[in-house]
Amino acid sequence: MLGLLNSMDAIAAESPPPQSVELYFDQKTKQIVAEPGKNRIKLGAFLSAESLEQKMHELAAIESRLDAKTKALDEKLKQLEKLESAPAMATAAPQKAVPVKAESAPVQVAEEKKPAEAKSKSSDKFPVTAGYGDKGFELKTTDGRFAMQIQNRLQFRYANPFDSDPRSIEDLERGQSSFMVRRARFKVGGHAYWPWLKYYMQYDWSQPVLRDFYLDIAKFPWAQLWLGRGKVIWNDERVTSSGRQQFANRSIINDIFTVDRQQGVQLHGRVFPGEWYDFSYAAGVFTGLGVGERNNDDDNMLYTARLQWNWLGDELPFSQSDLEFHVNPASSLAFAAATNRSRCTAFETASDSCRALPGFEVGEPGQFRVNQMMEEFRFKWRGFSFQHEFHWKQVENTLAAEGDARRITDLTGSYVQAGYFPHYLIREVPRQLELAVRYAFVDPNVDLSNDLQQEVTAAINWFFSGHSNKLTFEISHLSVEDPVSLMERSEERARMQWDISF
Repeated sequence: MLGLLNSMDAIAAESPPPQSVELYFDQKTKQIVAEPGKNRIKLGAFLSAESLEQKMHELAAIESRLDAKTKALDEKLKQLEKLESAPAMATAAPQKAVPVKAESAPVQVAEEKKPAEAKSKSSDKFPVTAGYGDKGFELKTTDGRFAMQIQNRLQFRYANPFDSDPRSIEDLERGQSSFMVRRARFKVGGHAYWPWLKYYMQYDWSQPVLRDFYLDIAKFPWAQLWLGRGKVIWNDERVTSSGRQQFANRSIINDIFTVDRQQGVQLHGRVFPGEWYDFSYAAGVFTGLGVGERNNDDDNMLYTARLQWNWLGDELPFSQSDLEFHVNPASSLAFAAATNRSRCTAFETASDSCRALPGFEVGEPGQFRVNQMMEEFRFKWRGFSFQHEFHWKQVENTLAAEGDARRITDLTGSYVQAGYFPHYLIREVPRQLELAVRYAFVDPNVDLSNDLQQEVTAAINWFFSGHSNKLTFEISHLSVEDPVSLMERSEERARMQWDISF
């Protein structure tokens, strides 16, 4: 068809412009003349008889040529139709001729059409597309109202001579070298009815527990409502998934100061994006017993608040290592606070998530008032990442007598870590390689001396496919002081880990 239109343009361009004659009406003589003059009104331009005849011949020639072009195009279309139908005819299975009565033919044709019609109606009723993305297998309805991502995650680890963080000299003397399936997670997320009504669920098969199940009403970026069970938006080291960590596991301060997963509601958002006064915030109210129990143990709730200043105009996600290679520096400074009264002094995501700090026991309902504060700094730029946290925690045993030294215990802890992809400095080094170091300490009672717990760790990461498929090897130097014997002991720990999501 395009060729036919081009031919018509070419034919029209070849024909010369027609010759015309201007005619005038003489008001005095009442005659039509071909020359202008006084009292003569111009009627317009008209073709002469010779020009008109010539034009008729040209139009006839054009029509003849167009007929020829049309016939040629029809022949080509017929040839294409034959070529398209040839494979279907060739692959069709030969069928034997079966004598059929005339009256049964319509019934047979109707039965052959039924499967195709049913398939078409089914497709129109539930149109779904499938694919694979960063969050696993994806199912989406064509109208965009529903979407689901399904992902599995496995984490294999070898640890020597032990895996958990030591809190006493006796812990350093353990001989528990082992291979383990450290994590085995099943994740489902997406949105329902509207793109801003998001949901997420995560189940752990290695430590059977429903870790996360929540809805996030995220219609407005500056005010999003989260409700259900999951991580409190508190500090980067805990909120960042273990699959997006820079080391095989979190630092020695995590178990002591984490608010962990809770059941409740939290409001979060970001305001003034891109400005120097760009802020992110989160505020929540929770039951305060972790995720292991449905009901509270008293009338008190856990209250949390976090304020983050994105002072370079970019909000860093909760993910360690500068895999994105920030061309422009990105950084944030955050402060958080929490208060809770329950029988718990620590938390862990498990069926018995209400735990006790070392030296404490799980108490009576409402026995412990726990107040916490946290400061956090993060920075990423050109393959380099740096982060730091400082924590303070106070535990008040409300059942202890006034003036008892065991009534109030203050704890502090901090870590600082940095990582870099040396490829951006030395091109010969593979792009997938990252080096990282970390130092952390915990003071379990600031009123006591000689009770410090410390960690120095060096790690090597190899990213096969970002955080979704990576290999980590780390060596830690761990030391513990005993305030009773005034002794200090240390031990080295090695861990190799493969973390893969699909």
